[in-house]
Amino acid sequence: MLKKTSSKLYLLVFVFIVGFLSLFILNQVFLSLVSEQDEKTKNYKSKILIGEYISEDILNTRALFFELASTTTSVKSRDIIIDQIEDKMDDITESLNVLEHGGILKRFIKLNVVGHKNTIKRVEYNVRSANELSFEAIEVKPKLIELEDMIQEVNELLRLRSKYKKEKKIKEFSRIVKKIRRFYKTTPAFFTRMTENIKRLLYESDIELAKLTIEIKKKKSKYIKIKMALILLVIVIVVLIASWIGNIISKENEELASANDKFAKAEASIKGILDAQPNIIIVSDGKEMLDANLALVDFFEDYSSFEQFKNKHACICDFFEKDTPGDEYIVKKDYDGESWINYLLNNADKNFKVIMKKKDKEIHHFSMQARKKIIDSSGAFIIVLSLNDITAEIDSQLNLLNLNDNLESMVEYKTKELQELNENLEQKVIIETQKVREKDKQMTQQARFAALGEMIGNIAHQWRQPLSAINTTASGMKIQIQLGITNDEEIDDSFGKIMGYVDFLTQTIEDFRGFFKEDKEKINFNVIDPLAKTISITSAIYKDNNIELINDCVNDEKFISNGMPSELSQVFLNVLNNAKDATNDNKIESRFVHISSAVENGFNVVYIQDNAGGIPDAIIDKIFDPYFTTKHQSQGTGIGLYMSKEIIEKHMNGSIEVKNKTIKYDGILYNGACFRIALPAQS
Repeated sequence: MLKKTSSKLYLLVFVFIVGFLSLFILNQVFLSLVSEQDEKTKNYKSKILIGEYISEDILNTRALFFELASTTTSVKSRDIIIDQIEDKMDDITESLNVLEHGGILKRFIKLNVVGHKNTIKRVEYNVRSANELSFEAIEVKPKLIELEDMIQEVNELLRLRSKYKKEKKIKEFSRIVKKIRRFYKTTPAFFTRMTENIKRLLYESDIELAKLTIEIKKKKSKYIKIKMALILLVIVIVVLIASWIGNIISKENEELASANDKFAKAEASIKGILDAQPNIIIVSDGKEMLDANLALVDFFEDYSSFEQFKNKHACICDFFEKDTPGDEYIVKKDYDGESWINYLLNNADKNFKVIMKKKDKEIHHFSMQARKKIIDSSGAFIIVLSLNDITAEIDSQLNLLNLNDNLESMVEYKTKELQELNENLEQKVIIETQKVREKDKQMTQQARFAALGEMIGNIAHQWRQPLSAINTTASGMKIQIQLGITNDEEIDDSFGKIMGYVDFLTQTIEDFRGFFKEDKEKINFNVIDPLAKTISITSAIYKDNNIELINDCVNDEKFISNGMPSELSQVFLNVLNNAKDATNDNKIESRFVHISSAVENGFNVVYIQDNAGGIPDAIIDKIFDPYFTTKHQSQGTGIGLYMSKEIIEKHMNGSIEVKNKTIKYDGILYNGACFRIALPAQS
């Protein structure tokens, strides 16, 4: 969820960046368009200014030309004026070249300002294309050539005038003077045409500039409108996308908040389940305790909470007793360089115990189990340590050992007595016939005692698992008796069940030894094998309760699934025990439980149905809930079917469900609860 939200935020930032870049690029494009128009305007203004320079130079040239006519006969003076005229003509030519080919025109402007007598003004003009014609150059350049001829001609006339005057040739002098006058009479028209051409060109340029200015103004207005429209469009698109992404992020935040609430509730539920367990459960990271249930605080009465306990004790091993009856007890913090909890994990096949004392110095024995669970992809893990109080079981074992010793002594005594009887039997055959018959009965009884003694010895040697269910039932009945909330019938019923379980477990304890042992890894196995094992274990108690167990399962070699067979055995055992209890509680006369198997849509399916009348509709949807039970508190905790559902669905990717169904047996229809257990089939 967080990864999705962060990706949306990245997308939102990306949209804003793209929008900003779009606006920036759009603005640059329009600035380029407007700059192009401004450059064109500037170019026209430069052209007009150069034209004005040309016009000014023509006027100055005209003035110098007329000054040349009135110049004295000094050759030097005429050469100075001619040089000035040629300088002006060079300026005009330079200006025409700039108009024709483009470039920068430099002009010296004289200012009557201290320190700025001569100022250079630069005028830049760009020709838009190589084929662009300069009408100024076309019309003015020929005039300049013509003007050069006129200067040479007038210079020659003035030279002749000076010559004839010097030689005092009156007639020739008079003729040259007249010719000079006629020449100058025609000259104003020449300069007038040049000036008019320039003014006309300047006028036309002014008109073009005015048109261009109007056109540029219109284009700028159009560009600005388009620019504003596009900017508005980009802003609207960015806002819409941002709003859309914002809504998505808002919804994801709501979903995240909802998920956090669910996680909090789930955590509280798990904490409640742990606190409801009678055994001590501790969660560790391998170095220190992370959490523990209320059973820890209840046992060590000096502490009101786990936090208070942890502040004073870094490890529960502080309370391990050193004086123990066997090597299976944990007494140290370290074993060969590794911590005691890692020692437990590395020796999971051993049944370790520990002794701790309560505040009143009462000694308690605990069995210990440790499990390591990886909690994330980085390899982080937690260790769950379970300490189950087996003090009552240890006391029972000691009592059984004492009973076994007494029975062995009794058997030995009776055997010796029998031997003595056998030695004297031949002598007392006639007289003691009747006594011999009585002795035969005693021998049979003694053999039974001997067998019983041997069986009890084996049980005392092979005892492995704690009888926690008996302890819980006895403790519950003790509390009920103390509170006065029970009666003799319930007491007799509870103790009867306790004794029944004791007889059942003592007769089958060796078969049970590996039954509840946790598998280390998932494997492929035949589903019928753990089912057959469970049926074998429960067959005796079914027979004792007059319940017929009908097994119609076919042992198909292809009936293979993946998981932990011992866990599946626990599921089968829970369902079969529930079926047995339901059948007994409803007092069905013809009692039976029917088991069948089938392969359905890639799943191996086992059906277990009783004929106890079915589960009421009001509770059928709740039977897999934790701590939900219809039994008396001394008979059930409501955790069996809940754990069965956890095993099937979470550990084996299967499903378990229950429905009330009708089944026909021996021609009679029966109604009962049908459990359907489905596991993915393996090829």
